[in-house]
Amino acid sequence: MMKRQRQTADTEGQAAAEVRSSRIRGIMYAMLLAFAFITLLTACGLSNDDNDGAEHMHGSETWQKTASYDELPSFLSDYTPYTSELYAAVHDHADIMSGINCYCGCMDGTAVETPHDSLLRCYIAEHPADEDRVTWTNHSTSCGICKKEMEQVVALSKQGKTADEIREAIDAAFKPKKVAS
Repeated sequence: MMKRQRQTADTEGQAAAEVRSSRIRGIMYAMLLAFAFITLLTACGLSNDDNDGAEHMHGSETWQKTASYDELPSFLSDYTPYTSELYAAVHDHADIMSGINCYCGCMDGTAVETPHDSLLRCYIAEHPADEDRVTWTNHSTSCGICKKEMEQVVALSKQGKTADEIREAIDAAFKPKKVAS
């Protein structure tokens, strides 16, 4: 009889352990499902950030997408009309600007978190080749060197200068001179 009571107690203990294990497994599955749901909601919410006209911060810069070069970003309303004129000239001079160094510090990473690769990047953050959409950056709106370089690009282009001549003129005017020690 004692042996039978022990077996019954062991069986009841195993049953209780299985119930606890089943509950823990159920809780784990519920947590996993909740995590997957939250991840899905977050991903869906972030996918709307690429809409035309939506401004967002990228480091210290404000970026804004527009449908084309013809549509200037709305952040320009906070600046002078002359700044808007410089931005409007970007499309006509993009090829030249992509070969011009900017000397404000943005290319070596001292003025921005992600170094720029040319003067064009001071105005345009992204321009996918297969789309007309443009992602503008406000970097040059408050950078005098970027604006002065752009002024020279526009002026020298009007004079009929080649891209190489424009690059040489900007390098001569803005490239830091080596200090003799």
